[in-house]
Amino acid sequence: MMSEQDEIRRDDRYATSRKYASMRGIRAAARLALSETVWNYLHCGTGDEVTARANVSAFDDYLYEVPLFAGVAKPDTSTHFLGEELSFPALTAPFGGGETLFHPDGMLAVGRAAHAAGIRQMVPVAAGHALEEVRAASPAALVFQMTFCGRESHVIDMMHRAKDAGYRYICVTYSPIRQWRERMMEDRFSMPGAGAPSNFGPGKSDPAMLRELLDFTEPRWSWEQAARVIGAAPLPCLVKGITSRVDACAALKAGAHGLYVSNYGGRTIDREPAAITTLAGVRAEAGPDVPIVFDSGIRRGSDIATALALGADAVALGRTCALGLAADGEAGVRRVLELLKDEFWTTLGHLGCASVRDLTPEIFRAPR
Repeated sequence: MMSEQDEIRRDDRYATSRKYASMRGIRAAARLALSETVWNYLHCGTGDEVTARANVSAFDDYLYEVPLFAGVAKPDTSTHFLGEELSFPALTAPFGGGETLFHPDGMLAVGRAAHAAGIRQMVPVAAGHALEEVRAASPAALVFQMTFCGRESHVIDMMHRAKDAGYRYICVTYSPIRQWRERMMEDRFSMPGAGAPSNFGPGKSDPAMLRELLDFTEPRWSWEQAARVIGAAPLPCLVKGITSRVDACAALKAGAHGLYVSNYGGRTIDREPAAITTLAGVRAEAGPDVPIVFDSGIRRGSDIATALALGADAVALGRTCALGLAADGEAGVRRVLELLKDEFWTTLGHLGCASVRDLTPEIFRAPR
């Protein structure tokens, strides 16, 4: 089996042009730009990284039934999601807590690239730039993500701050305990100067909220608390981390406007199912009208098609955009989005799908 280092050396030739020919070129350029510890931080999962690997490899189990004479020459990749028109069904994911280690512009560059690509951005609370700065940098900044943690009043205050900045949706999620990321532990990795503090401090939010956000000894939240806060939120809320029909039902009962199917890229706990294998069940529980965004394992335009056929309305792009950011800043993220959109367009055409609406489970080859 080819080692990761062998793959990097093999792919170095793809990184010679600023206009990268493929995602392999983006990945190779990012690897050259990042230190070993930051590279490990970007790619690590938890424990043995079973879930992180499965998120990607599980897409290989969904094989297409490709009709010979059904190709479409000019498929339409555009779609509507959360009231916004997207050039293709994607948003940039709220990857944070270190994105300025990949490039100093961090979420500012990601937002500008998303706007240029005609899609939207999800912005994390743990970002290297304040939420107002990110929103000012790009009108693509649509969704602000934060964690259910600490005092309810602090969470609601931050939601109001996001609304005042111009965000239109809140994404809420939950992480009850620290993660066991052995690659980071072995590297003794820390993130000096990166992460959440930019969203806290004088004139912004109460610094006590930051302490609570990072203090995992705080009392655990419940669905009852979540429902109270969602009910008091000044913006519609998406609930992230949904990978079961049970949690999909609970989130909707708590007042969620939409669902975000994700296992956080396998970075929270190991040996969860691959996220893509849970998507169809969540859609079945939610029904046809609930907005659903999906992440965890998306690496190709064909992966986007698979996720939509299984029930997502759009995908969120995290590690791929982080690689673009590391490779070439805003230009690198733009190129990532261009490559993924083009491959998605090609996939639609070969499958005989004239538009995104034609992506249904019927595209898959039935088990023999």
